[in-house]
Amino acid sequence: MNETIASDELGLATEAPAELRYTRRIEDLPGPKGQPFVGNALQLSGRQMHQKFTAWVREFGPMFRLQVFGHTIVIVSDAATAHSVMRERPDGFRRNGGLKQIMNELHIGGVFTAEGAAWRKQRKLVMSGLNAEVIRNFFPTMVRLTERMLERWKRALAEGRAIDLRRDLKCMALDTIVGIAMGHDIDAVNQDGDPLQRDIDNMFQRLGNRTTAAFPYWRYFKLPVDRAAERSFADIETRVTEFIHHTRERMEQQRHLQRKPANMLEAMIAASEDPESEFTDEELVANAILSVIGGEDTTANSIAWMLCLLAQNPAAAAALAAETDLVLGDAPLPREWEQMKAFPYLEAAHSETQRLKAVAPYLGLTANADCVVADTFIPKNTAIIVATAGEGRDEAQFPGHERFRPERWVAELREPEEEDPSRKLFPFGGGSRLCPGRFLALTEIKVVVAMIMRNFELEPDPTAPPAKELLNFFMAPSSVPVRLKLRVPPAGELR
Repeated sequence: MNETIASDELGLATEAPAELRYTRRIEDLPGPKGQPFVGNALQLSGRQMHQKFTAWVREFGPMFRLQVFGHTIVIVSDAATAHSVMRERPDGFRRNGGLKQIMNELHIGGVFTAEGAAWRKQRKLVMSGLNAEVIRNFFPTMVRLTERMLERWKRALAEGRAIDLRRDLKCMALDTIVGIAMGHDIDAVNQDGDPLQRDIDNMFQRLGNRTTAAFPYWRYFKLPVDRAAERSFADIETRVTEFIHHTRERMEQQRHLQRKPANMLEAMIAASEDPESEFTDEELVANAILSVIGGEDTTANSIAWMLCLLAQNPAAAAALAAETDLVLGDAPLPREWEQMKAFPYLEAAHSETQRLKAVAPYLGLTANADCVVADTFIPKNTAIIVATAGEGRDEAQFPGHERFRPERWVAELREPEEEDPSRKLFPFGGGSRLCPGRFLALTEIKVVVAMIMRNFELEPDPTAPPAKELLNFFMAPSSVPVRLKLRVPPAGELR
């Protein structure tokens, strides 16, 4: 892909390249027929918008165009083009302006919406809090939180009580992200109606509804739900500010935490207090809030979808249970950091889950300058949507694409004619703006899912409503129709 790295918005040079070579323009691309004035806007509204993208990819191919209120949007889904676009961030492409505006209206910003020099500075701040050393230092706490969930579920089964997996997984993810991000144990798992959980759910509900709305009504009048979202943000900001205050006090008393931070907030505070960092308290608060909001839903949804698919595919569940038995021995869950490298089938099950149920099914970008994408001329400020799950349902790329088959991700188990699929999907994005929390998310997924498969059998719950795909900014299941049943220990094993 050829393009300039220019952008008036970023304050960079604006000279156009000497020549852009291409054979087609946007108007040459296919696309669905729209309606007068609104174009395809009404077709994109609603909480299944990502499913419409996938259907259009099948109908119009890996690159097509839409019209929304007179503005052109280009959709790309093939892996090669998507990777080339994401590699050019942040210089060649920036976040979609509409998404940034919506997030800023809800006071959700930080590194996610920053661009140019501001992004580079904040990226350094966030990465200091999510590097491998910080996550390794937090690992014993993650193990303790997972043990607490295990005991909760065992008690529930012993007492004949139903387990609400959707609720518990979200609470477990919240406990984990608040633990590593803030250094506090709020024990949402054992507290019904935790206010922070409620406020985060409220924020995601508004964010999802606004990003999929056909018309931005809230800029002209606000409904009670919009005012409730504003109160939720204020409550989240107050809670996070308190966490930061208490953490600073603790770090003053325990100076070794400056050198060896045990959680993300300690690491970010240590980085922000470097005189050369130029980090502001506002940036610290914004990114701390972003880490809590972003880290809760993605991990919980990923695990929930994986359990749904494993319950429907007993052979895959049995293979994963066998792997956890082999790795863990007599232990009920992973307790050693080195074990995180010993779950190839679990990693494959996660990749297969993201192929079928991508938690982040699309990514919105805007061209900073005239450029060429897949031999197509893209004018400056054109919106591009990368359908991250586009090729995941392509039969040519994934034979038997409707089947949940983790084996396709394991070289030793893959069919001889199958290609390595690792470069065909990008659940954590790509390029320099790759999700900074991916290592934490994968570690938590391994610990929690290994605990579940070691101790329980998964059964479809015929009494529960089916899991529908709902787009609340991230793609979540409407329910988790899975029942846990205590596993019978293998012969000779004491549990």
